[in-house]
Amino acid sequence: MRAILRLATAFALVLVAVCGTSLTARAADDASRWELLDDNDGTVSGQDRHYTQGLRITGLLPEPRPGDVLDRTFDAVGIVLPMYRPGGRRRLEWIAFGQSVFTPEDLNLTIPDPRDRPYAAWVYTGAGLLQENSGRRLDKLEVLAGVIGPDAFGRGAQDGFHRVFGFGSANGWSQQLRNRGAFQFSYEHHERIGLSFGDRWGIDAVPEAGISAGSVMQYADAGLMLRFGNALKADYGPDHIRPALSGSSWVDDEVLGKHHFGFYLFTAAQGRRVFFNRFIDAAHEVAPTGLEHRNEVTDVLVGGSIFFGRHVQADLSATRRAREFEGQNRPDLFGSAALTIQF
Repeated sequence: MRAILRLATAFALVLVAVCGTSLTARAADDASRWELLDDNDGTVSGQDRHYTQGLRITGLLPEPRPGDVLDRTFDAVGIVLPMYRPGGRRRLEWIAFGQSVFTPEDLNLTIPDPRDRPYAAWVYTGAGLLQENSGRRLDKLEVLAGVIGPDAFGRGAQDGFHRVFGFGSANGWSQQLRNRGAFQFSYEHHERIGLSFGDRWGIDAVPEAGISAGSVMQYADAGLMLRFGNALKADYGPDHIRPALSGSSWVDDEVLGKHHFGFYLFTAAQGRRVFFNRFIDAAHEVAPTGLEHRNEVTDVLVGGSIFFGRHVQADLSATRRAREFEGQNRPDLFGSAALTIQF
């Protein structure tokens, strides 16, 4: 298993080198955006259950210069995927660090309920290729790699958070899913269909569709976001941690102009046809009976995004997630908060 950790670390170092080279090759006025995104069910439901914690640090790097290594990478992808051919605006998204933590409902049991989802965590890094075409279509191709199991530090993350805020520890982490390397490929397409009122105000609809495959999860998704505000052209919806109506870290800060404040409010829904969910389907590793994932899962979201000039963005949202496995007695609720700073 240490070999898996070394592989994941090597993958991260390669990404650091590639992204660092990309950054140092830029002019001083080229900007990167760095986002800290946190999901937590306690902020909405006051409970720890199922998808209980998500954390991700993401960098949106400057647009590549024509002919450089990153630009040629987009061109190579465009040979297979037409939406990545030259002509659009391109940016690399670097997921520097990500972690997702899952628990059963009752954290007091030393031997968890075999009818509930198991303790599990995965930690990962990765990158995404973002290309906007015609100012209203965005495509995102993403690859993640990491570790599921005790080496993903789920127990330390949850118990450490609980100690800081004076909550009790979870007692069943010794029964979590075993260590394994993990990878995930995802593709999403977003459209932006809007109606403007005056210079800045408007409403829009952002339909999206995508697919994810790998050893973590396998599903197809489709969703729709409705927004109202004065900064709609800045992005395609706030970023979220998969599986979710994920939006993206893409931001066109030029459309914010010299205005010091912009915002939008949104409501959204996404449906997923799930073929495989490692965090549920591998429950047989710790419970003899195992669990069966539900084939259809729906998320409903509400929230908003605020832009403080070009340099600071804050996103808040709440998600109601339908039951994910047979025997789950009610939907889950969790909140998301993100802070993005442009350097």
